[in-house]
Amino acid sequence: MVSTTGLPAGARSWLRRPLVAALVLLLVYVGLSFLNDTRGYLGTDTGGKVATLKVMAERGDLDPDVGYWARDWDAEGRVHGFFYTSHIGDRYVNITSLPMVLAGEPLYRLGGYRLALLVPMAGSILAAFAARAISRRVRDGDGWAAFWIVGLASPMTIYALDFWEHSLGAGLLAWAAVVLWDAVEARFMWWKGLAAGALIGAAFSMRTEALAFGFAMVGLACIVLVVRRRNGGAALVTGTGAVVGLALLIAGNAALEWAVLGSTFRSGRAQGAASAGGGDSLLRLKEAVITTMSPVSSFGAEAYVLGACLTVALAYLVWCSAHRRKGFVPIALAAVVGLVYLIRFSSWRGFIPGLVATTPLAVAGVVLGWARLSGRLFVAFALVPLPLVFYFQFAGGALPQWAGRYILTTGVILVAVGAACLPRLELWVRRFLVGLSVAVTVSGLVWLSVRSHEVARAAEVLEGRPEAVLISPDGFVPREFGGSYGRKNWLASSNSNDLQFAAQVALASGAPTLGLVALDVEQAPPAFDGWQISGSELVPFLAHTELRVTTYTSRAEP
Repeated sequence: MVSTTGLPAGARSWLRRPLVAALVLLLVYVGLSFLNDTRGYLGTDTGGKVATLKVMAERGDLDPDVGYWARDWDAEGRVHGFFYTSHIGDRYVNITSLPMVLAGEPLYRLGGYRLALLVPMAGSILAAFAARAISRRVRDGDGWAAFWIVGLASPMTIYALDFWEHSLGAGLLAWAAVVLWDAVEARFMWWKGLAAGALIGAAFSMRTEALAFGFAMVGLACIVLVVRRRNGGAALVTGTGAVVGLALLIAGNAALEWAVLGSTFRSGRAQGAASAGGGDSLLRLKEAVITTMSPVSSFGAEAYVLGACLTVALAYLVWCSAHRRKGFVPIALAAVVGLVYLIRFSSWRGFIPGLVATTPLAVAGVVLGWARLSGRLFVAFALVPLPLVFYFQFAGGALPQWAGRYILTTGVILVAVGAACLPRLELWVRRFLVGLSVAVTVSGLVWLSVRSHEVARAAEVLEGRPEAVLISPDGFVPREFGGSYGRKNWLASSNSNDLQFAAQVALASGAPTLGLVALDVEQAPPAFDGWQISGSELVPFLAHTELRVTTYTSRAEP
């Protein structure tokens, strides 16, 4: 188990001071951030936020308008170079959370991308402290093991190093779980429901799935207050307070959006998720399995087989150890778990999308936490919201993510519960589980570092190309290059009609040449009216993949 027993007594005492622990964790994050190139990120959504920070800093204002070089020929932004750009009034906006960007802009202006990372780092530190609070409530102790495991050996370590809202969302929701647990299991106080609702509302300003977690957690707390505590009045006050707190924060975020943009967009994203909920049920079921368990970013049979083997073996190993079952079976189970990770690490490039695969201690949280009365409500907070999240989450986003990013809150809570229950396990099993957590986190850090440098190299090559306009038939590709936004005129499409329209926009702009940047290097490049193909070249991209850049010359050119 993660501990500080190998340190001098004075150092152990200092590391148990919250302010010192937070500072140490922050310094580790800052050091790890230097492994990554500031022009490459964990996902394409980050590219949109970084481009926004870059433009805001260049203009010296807090307006998240990224602009559009081709607005004269495509006013609605149909083929804007950054896919998913919203046309709001006369602005072009490519963010999902206004508060995070506003918090990061002064830091970006002062010290660039690395300093702006203090925002997601704060989210991971918040999650680590929530894990400590959960651990202390599940089992008497200081909870520092949970703090360090979540902070340094969990997906929160990865998300601290990328300008995305996930760490903040998970940290706020984990604290909402703490407050609701206190409302049920500790002394009842009227303000706890209000505080939980406010935390959920703040998380919603970052992440849409916060509503699913909030609805389920508040509902569970009220049910337990009525059924087990037989205190209907407390349930009414808690539920009402949560609704009021949530409404106040949602209204505050909407007011902020109106003040900055003259419109709201966060509520629109929630409505869009709600209207799309349940669509393509088979895909959602597959993604739920991948997001929950799989060590492989694939819909192939190996993803389901390896995920199932890993989950079952981990769960049974924890159960055997807790019940002191000796003999061959625990060793065999550990060997199966080790083999799954060995297979995965043998081709370590790419996302590991499953919560279980990246957060093995979560399994211990379920198996051991449910057996403790003090842990059951936390386990329920972690698991009950999952069907709602899977029902409403963005379909098609399961594979390109680390650790089931929509359900990171579940991982934080279960790791905290699991860390609290580790003393119930044999020493070798404790070390095995924590070692797995460290190993998969280190693999993620290495992969993120390599990925960021690969994206940066591709960006540099594409920036230096002679074509006046670059067009991507895969809208997500240009979003990888948020750090170099504005240095090249990009257009992006998601279908063949938009691709043809993009070529016409480039022609109308007077561009003499354009480059078609395609992920599918085998597919023949399309013909565009007014353009003729004049060359083709391959550009290295991610994990031994390449982009094919086909050069077109305007027929109007001599």
